[in-house]
Amino acid sequence: MGDDFDVIVVGAGMAGTSAAIRLAQGGANVLLLERGAEAGSKNLSGGVLWGNDLARILPNWATEMPVERHLVRKRFGFLTADSAVSFDFDDGAWRARPYVAHTVLRARTDAWLTKKAEEAGATVVTSVPVERLNWEGTRVHGVVQGGEKMTAPVTILADGTNSRLALGTPIRPEPRLSGESTELGIKEVYRLDAGRIEERFSVGPGEGHAEEWVAGLFPPGVMGGGFLYTNQDTLSVGLILSIPSLFGRGVYSHDLIEQFRQHPAIAARLKGAELVEYGAKLITGGWAGRPSAFSGDGWMVAGDAAGFVFSNGIVIQGMNYAVRSGLEAAETALAARSAGGATAARLAEYEQRLERTGILGDFRGFEAMDRVKWNPRIYTAYPKFAAELFRAMMTERGAPKEHLYRLARRAQVAAGLSMRSLAKDGFDLVRGL
Repeated sequence: MGDDFDVIVVGAGMAGTSAAIRLAQGGANVLLLERGAEAGSKNLSGGVLWGNDLARILPNWATEMPVERHLVRKRFGFLTADSAVSFDFDDGAWRARPYVAHTVLRARTDAWLTKKAEEAGATVVTSVPVERLNWEGTRVHGVVQGGEKMTAPVTILADGTNSRLALGTPIRPEPRLSGESTELGIKEVYRLDAGRIEERFSVGPGEGHAEEWVAGLFPPGVMGGGFLYTNQDTLSVGLILSIPSLFGRGVYSHDLIEQFRQHPAIAARLKGAELVEYGAKLITGGWAGRPSAFSGDGWMVAGDAAGFVFSNGIVIQGMNYAVRSGLEAAETALAARSAGGATAARLAEYEQRLERTGILGDFRGFEAMDRVKWNPRIYTAYPKFAAELFRAMMTERGAPKEHLYRLARRAQVAAGLSMRSLAKDGFDLVRGL
């Protein structure tokens, strides 16, 4: 008796839908399963989508997908309780067609990608919380839901950062978590007239602005960063917090997001905006929590479920890696099908594809950045140092000017930074980069 499908894909996010589209385009009989009532309905993420990989299967994605604004500017900075130090990158190339990146709202984009998967020929079923993988010895042979088996020689797990199906199996025998790798994501969406957005962020119609902040305004020891993205007529605002840094400090996430939102650098842009959406999500693992392997007998893992969320301390990217890994999983499955069957050896080609396309190299090369990213001084001393230095440089006090070295030394002392700490942090930064 034959299998029900050639490939089963679990999860209709960026990785899963991209895989399903490519598989269907390649002639495979593919089933795409999503536990939410609609694709994207349970997705809290969003932000900036770089579409280089998506163009491989959907060349006209930027003009057809319900994107928000094309990115023209990125801002990165440090916040203290009463100051903000930042720099902008505004690139003329980003303003020229074809636009390289767009802000997106995932509830819209994921639903659109799911429709594209159906149009390509995939079978899409929502509201299906898959119970478990169908293990036959060491082989995965589809999935089990409601006591019923749905079989396929290949199953692609793309069910997000907290993949339930992998945990407690040979794919992920136990959580691979370090103390710093468990985070809480909080996101709010505010409605604001498009004209006001363009005026407040100095962008033209259809142009977008995105920013990320080191949040040095919270109680000592609390580590996290903030973000703000412009959509067509909404603003996405939120925090990523280190959960271990919250323990025993008597602080609550709802107070922290309120504090971030009320900071002068943020509050002025939110004036008059209406809260229309709120969500919070536990984020576990990332690259530190990657599975024991990316493929095995009858299975592959893609997107966030594989730990492919990248951060070098300044930029955060996940959607492009989700799309690319989903496509490489699909190409691997199609090649195995053409070669006569999805053996473990043939599916091992997936990891080679991840190497060739640079995904694994990116994450290995920046793995040490976690030491930098979750260094407590990043969220206390360095924001204060930056604020003290620029305040001294830019404030006129009617007194003789001091050399930059003296100003920097005074700011260093005010921030409580020792030369030893500076040397150590500098070494870690260089090694991480």
